[in-house]
Amino acid sequence: MANHKIAQYSIEAQQDIQFYYTGTEQCVGGQFWGPAIKQSYKIFYIHSGKGIYRVGDETYHLSQGHVFLISPYVVSFFQADEKEPWNFSWVAFGGGIVQDYLRQAGFTPDNPVITCDRELEIRQCFNKLFDANQQVYSKPLQLTSALYAFLALLLESSQQESSFSQQKTMKDLYVAQAISFMKNNYTRTITIEEMAQTLGLSRKYITSLFKAAIGTPPQHYLGEIRLSKACELLTSTSLSIKEIAYSVGYTDQLHLSRMFKKLHGISPSQYRDGIQPPTSQLSQTN
Repeated sequence: MANHKIAQYSIEAQQDIQFYYTGTEQCVGGQFWGPAIKQSYKIFYIHSGKGIYRVGDETYHLSQGHVFLISPYVVSFFQADEKEPWNFSWVAFGGGIVQDYLRQAGFTPDNPVITCDRELEIRQCFNKLFDANQQVYSKPLQLTSALYAFLALLLESSQQESSFSQQKTMKDLYVAQAISFMKNNYTRTITIEEMAQTLGLSRKYITSLFKAAIGTPPQHYLGEIRLSKACELLTSTSLSIKEIAYSVGYTDQLHLSRMFKKLHGISPSQYRDGIQPPTSQLSQTN
């Protein structure tokens, strides 16, 4: 891979994953970045050499096979070793369910470093990202596909570390799939039973997983998605309350109004008129 070979592309914000840019570099001894912040997620894979990565009060001494994550708006610093400066590749991205994938791969706020001993496959992923940038008509799809392949490789590597991690990863995956299902289907009448069947799970099991991971039942989470979208439509469109109710998956206007007032303490019409929800309601929903 050539030094500083960069591919850049941005896709629509509603995508689950948004590719921003990628590159690779052979650093010189002592070369550093930061302390500073990034506005998107950025993953670095170390092909060779050494260096340090500092985030918060922790300093990580890294070498070949280490993967480190910079999270948005988190002050970070990294520096190549003076004698054995590292060669690394990176990819920057964002999107709606990125946090779920990163957690499945082993990244957490307290653990921004993982290992992945699959150098050849990692290089192939980055080469696919660079090659995709040369395409004309299929560039967005190929870039997104290559990014998914890279994240999948990290996830697979993480899963192989221990059976316990593997079980936890599958549970996280089910929750992520449940969230994705609700976000993609909230505009129509759906049930938790239907969602569970789609995921190949029982209603009781997915409800238990969801409550443990999110802290609320999936039905309540679905309602929050619908009401959040209703709020957007109330302030950004001239649609009637009835039309908004149908647009966010409620069977009638009264159902929307009842659920809206239960969550926010005011009616949809009052919200549209700029009336603020009661303080007690705000504290419950934040």
